[in-house]
Amino acid sequence: MTSDSEDKTTEQPARAKPASDDPPTVVTPSGDTPWQRSRGRRVSVHLLVIFATLFTILAIFANWTRQQLLDTNQWTKASSELIANPAIRDQLAIYLVDQLYTNVDVPAEIKSVLPKELQPLAPVAAAGARDLITQAANAALEQPAVQSVWTEANKLAHEQFVQVIDGGNSYVSTTNGDITVNLGTILGKIATNVGLPSTIVAKIPPGAGQVTVLQSNELKQVQQAAKALKTSSVVLSILAFLFFVFAVALAAGRRANTLVEVGSGMIVAGLAVVLLRGAAGDAIVSSLVTDVSIQPAASAAWEIESTLLEQLATQVIVIGVMLIIAGLLGGPAKASKAVRGWFAPALNGYPEASYVGVALLVLLFLIWSPIPAASRYSFIIIFIVLVFLGLYMLRRETLREFPGAATASGDSMRAGGAKISAAFSRAGAAVKSTTSKAAQDVKERTSSHKEKSSGGGSESQRMADLERLVALRDSGALSDEEFAAEKTKILSSDS
Repeated sequence: MTSDSEDKTTEQPARAKPASDDPPTVVTPSGDTPWQRSRGRRVSVHLLVIFATLFTILAIFANWTRQQLLDTNQWTKASSELIANPAIRDQLAIYLVDQLYTNVDVPAEIKSVLPKELQPLAPVAAAGARDLITQAANAALEQPAVQSVWTEANKLAHEQFVQVIDGGNSYVSTTNGDITVNLGTILGKIATNVGLPSTIVAKIPPGAGQVTVLQSNELKQVQQAAKALKTSSVVLSILAFLFFVFAVALAAGRRANTLVEVGSGMIVAGLAVVLLRGAAGDAIVSSLVTDVSIQPAASAAWEIESTLLEQLATQVIVIGVMLIIAGLLGGPAKASKAVRGWFAPALNGYPEASYVGVALLVLLFLIWSPIPAASRYSFIIIFIVLVFLGLYMLRRETLREFPGAATASGDSMRAGGAKISAAFSRAGAAVKSTTSKAAQDVKERTSSHKEKSSGGGSESQRMADLERLVALRDSGALSDEEFAAEKTKILSSDS
């Protein structure tokens, strides 16, 4: 049997717990930065860098093709290098001599000048003369005057080519036939230089030695390809740049390391282009040229024509190295912080001098121009903006990490200035003392010299007066008493 108190206790309902005044606990992802908290962000950054690297490779090839095919200055420069190459010059000489023999009946011309009994030997003589004419043609192609004709012919043809691609103008029509490189002038010069008779030179037709660059029936396709090439070079370059920028912007909390990753991607892109250049050259030469004797000239032509490709790849590598240096300088590693600490006194205490120093370095880099892009206004503007933005970010980081570096730098500079000033003061005092002593010595020596000169003059005057007195006495003009009195006056003036 239970007590009443126990029954009441049993029958009472359970009391509800009082509501807590504390806010509900919010569960947050682990990590201090967006980079650490978001796996998707990390994956996105890496994908952006990978795609940007691929776009960079494609952009390098697109820009090289556009400049090599559509830039007349680049085309002319490559043409002058082609004619200067011995292997290419040999093949050009062979081609021009072939054109001479094709358009002129050289055996018949030789037969017409030979005696009747030697006329059957005209074909043999023409065949033997072919090698001699080829050697003479090669020697002629080495002359600057002939090479300038070659360069000018290629320049003119390319200017017409570009005008036709762009739709033509009042001088060049898009429906006016083929675009050719006219080597007839060079052929005529060679024929004259090798000593061929004027009758043979006159028989060379105007169309001899013409190389077709573009046929009229190919015009529409070439115009479309050129337009696509211009567009793709710009679009791919912009995409590569934006993807790299987005990757750095998205990597909050890890931007310095991402900058190193971006620089590494650019280096990978440049090296890939260099390797592809070598592999593509071998494939192109072997597929287009089956004659083994011509392959050295074709290989040399590819090397010259793809020089710009290598230059573009090199400049991408150089920019990648700069980005890696910038990323390492701003990174969280101890070595990076130590380097920032070394720069901190100058950056924090003397910002104006820091900006001026960096500006001088940028100017020297642009004057040196180790990469082709350093001479282009677009690259110069972007390069200057990025350099000074990086300097601003670096100074902001040093102010945060080393706030006392500016005061310490000012104190050390003032102490150093005081030491330098004291040293200059001591040096000035020493110079002044030495100068005073030297001046006093000169003054004393000058006074002594004057006294000696003055004394010497008085002695000479007395001797002259005594001689005059003796002459007057000997002549009877003065008595002995007068002579003695005057002599005493002269001698007494010495004292």
